[in-house]
Amino acid sequence: MNRLARFVLPGLFGLLSILPMAQAEPLKLAGSAWPPYVDPTREDKGVAMDLVRHIFQRAGYETESYIASWPRTLEGASIGIVDVIVAAWKTPEREKALHFTDPYFVNVIKFVKRRDAPIRFRSFDDLKGLMIATVAGYAYGDAFANADGFVRVPTNHVAQSLMLLERRKVDLAIGDQWVIRNELTQFFPRSIRQFEFLPKPVDERTLHVAISRENPDHAKIVADFNRALRAMKADGSYDQLIEGYRKQFVDLIEAPL
Repeated sequence: MNRLARFVLPGLFGLLSILPMAQAEPLKLAGSAWPPYVDPTREDKGVAMDLVRHIFQRAGYETESYIASWPRTLEGASIGIVDVIVAAWKTPEREKALHFTDPYFVNVIKFVKRRDAPIRFRSFDDLKGLMIATVAGYAYGDAFANADGFVRVPTNHVAQSLMLLERRKVDLAIGDQWVIRNELTQFFPRSIRQFEFLPKPVDERTLHVAISRENPDHAKIVADFNRALRAMKADGSYDQLIEGYRKQFVDLIEAPL
């Protein structure tokens, strides 16, 4: 070995030892339609899909995005056809098949009312006798599920709940605040200012990425994602992305407590 190689090769091997291994193939990201978080009509495929792609890109991963029904998405991740579910709530049952990352967003569930309605929400006692539009099959937290004294009016989707509220068929609608803002922006552009959020959240749920445990690298993928997420929050790029998404939707005024 000549003198140049004697100095260069150890340094080269040392550099290779700290670089991430090349990714064999892109991670398959999947989500079920849940505008604006996962939305096939948007160029970026939704806020959650785009944000998760950015975080994985920061972590050094290439990705491919797919949108399917929730049962197909969950089954695909459970058997390893899908590597990543981009937007999932963490439960003990799901943890059997999925390895969850740190939370990257918080879903805030709120009531929305007509601006001229003198309704307050400090406790569920304030809702006695009211009619509240709820989307069938949605979970709004244990406190809401266990509360009584008001009438739940089932609907098929958030836009239908808001339509009933606009027409004074119900007193309140309930949903994730970004979902409500998106629906109002898309479907109620002329009557947006008739609506108002009640400020007290009904519930808050942390949103996670879920990695299939069938992927042999699931622990590393989770660690890499968490590390990239912390780095983006530290340098401000995470907040910059969130603010960019937020500006795309109407910002409803909150009623006083």
